Amino acid sequence: MKNFFLFSLLIVIAAPSISKAQDRSGNYSSDTDKLFEFSESITADFLRNHLRVIANDSLRGRDTGTTGIEKAENYIADFYRSIGFQPKGANGTYFQPFELNATVTDSLVYTTYRVDGTDSLQVNHSVEAENFSSDFIRSFGGAVPIEGDIIYAGFGVEDSLNNIHNMEGDAIAGNWVLIFDQIPYVVEGDTLVDPNYTARDRLIALLQDHGAQGILLISDQSESDFNKIAEFTSKTINVPNNLSLAYRANGNRAYNPPYAYTQISPDLAAEILGVSNEEGLWELRESTIENLQEFRARQTPFYLKYAPHEEDTAIEARNVLAYLEGTDPELKDEVVVIMGHHDHVGVGTPNESGDFIYNGADDNGSGTTGLMAIANTFHQAEKEGFKPKRSILFLHVSAEESGLLGSRYYSDHPIIPIEQTIAALNTDMISRSDPEHMEAGNTDYVYLIGGEIISSQLDSLVVNANEQTVNMQLDRKYNDLNDSNQFYRRSDHWNFGRLGVPFVFFFTGVHEDYHAPGDEVDGVDFEKYPRVARLIYNSAVNIANFEGVPKVDNQQFIEITGERPR
Repeated sequence: MKNFFLFSLLIVIAAPSISKAQDRSGNYSSDTDKLFEFSESITADFLRNHLRVIANDSLRGRDTGTTGIEKAENYIADFYRSIGFQPKGANGTYFQPFELNATVTDSLVYTTYRVDGTDSLQVNHSVEAENFSSDFIRSFGGAVPIEGDIIYAGFGVEDSLNNIHNMEGDAIAGNWVLIFDQIPYVVEGDTLVDPNYTARDRLIALLQDHGAQGILLISDQSESDFNKIAEFTSKTINVPNNLSLAYRANGNRAYNPPYAYTQISPDLAAEILGVSNEEGLWELRESTIENLQEFRARQTPFYLKYAPHEEDTAIEARNVLAYLEGTDPELKDEVVVIMGHHDHVGVGTPNESGDFIYNGADDNGSGTTGLMAIANTFHQAEKEGFKPKRSILFLHVSAEESGLLGSRYYSDHPIIPIEQTIAALNTDMISRSDPEHMEAGNTDYVYLIGGEIISSQLDSLVVNANEQTVNMQLDRKYNDLNDSNQFYRRSDHWNFGRLGVPFVFFFTGVHEDYHAPGDEVDGVDFEKYPRVARLIYNSAVNIANFEGVPKVDNQQFIEITGERPR
């Protein structure tokens, strides 16, 4: 975990000067080739210096509704102020505030009873609250009180191919199900469980097919490791969650399921399963594996009551907007939006080194500082007397990780009318490479999503900019409206696409540190990253100087957006 304290970083403001390209009346040249040349001012040093701030531990993962993301937003706004770009937010600021509905958890109470006929004895009372750890860690769900018997279901596997039916036996419906977390796919070289059977399949079967009310997971952690994680989660339990846009009422409220998906401490799991200690628990696990085909769910003599104590509240989030006005009298009222989200997922389960801050250097510190580098490049060009014909809006959106909320708010409350927004370029995770390309030794690529499946003209402008400048490999693997990943509508560009604005999403793929503490500045490819940022800058130049307007000309895309009206 790196502890960079770089908020003292000075942003040097260059004094304005009149160049050969700019005459005394303030006229600018919009020469595309000359503007392309300025892309070389996007350097690894610029990106690294600003990324070390945005992905700093002191911002605590930039979760929406926290002081960490406010620091990031202030830093971004200060940068645009330093280069003289126009604020486009509320009351002459760079901020577009919006209200979010949220849920804040005060405490989660778990009470476990041992049942003997009509008698019951309380054996455990755990309260998960701020700075108060518990024998349970709620992973998600649990919006309502739950109580029921605890049914031990082994690994919870239903695999007909291998004749495994752990969920048969005593009734699971309406009760808690206690299972070991890690499915034993292969043991000593033998395949026990179909590798296509996933933890998600198990979850769906338990909840939908068998009617479980709650799931208790026994992880492979030791009791001491479990206690460390429980202590950590108790410090973050009151972070706002279940966010939604207030002006849309509950129309977009994140689904907070009534069932609870919860980890249980090894010691308490051992007591429930009738073994003496943690070692006995692992011996039971091995025994269950050895008899996986014969094992059936069985009721334990324990009963669990769960009660959440939560309340609804409202929090404020902010988009950051900066504006560079174009030069052409007829075109400058039209805008090209260059965007990226600046939030991340905050803090979470520690990794093996104990790092619990999810800094999101690639996701999406890379897009955030990439926008700043692109803006700085337009600023350098402006000082030399060169500006694009159309205007450029730099849009840093919040709450992407909570459901594309910041971009949805902007698209419903645009500063520049949507009808005058001719294209949107989205930058999200642009500084690394995915395993597929790493294994092939080919990292000089970027995924293009959008473009040709929306607007052939927009696509040709990006391809042309690439061919004339960085000449990276443009990988279109995910550029398919029927692709199972649905990347074309999984980031902020979709909130423009749904309104008929053509977009291109620049993306370098998912890697092993996605949404994990390892997404640090040290993992960024600083040879590749500036080249991707240059491509986005050059694409913006080409689009802003294009005499026409890129048209949405893919009928399938038009039909899809028509199914999701504004």
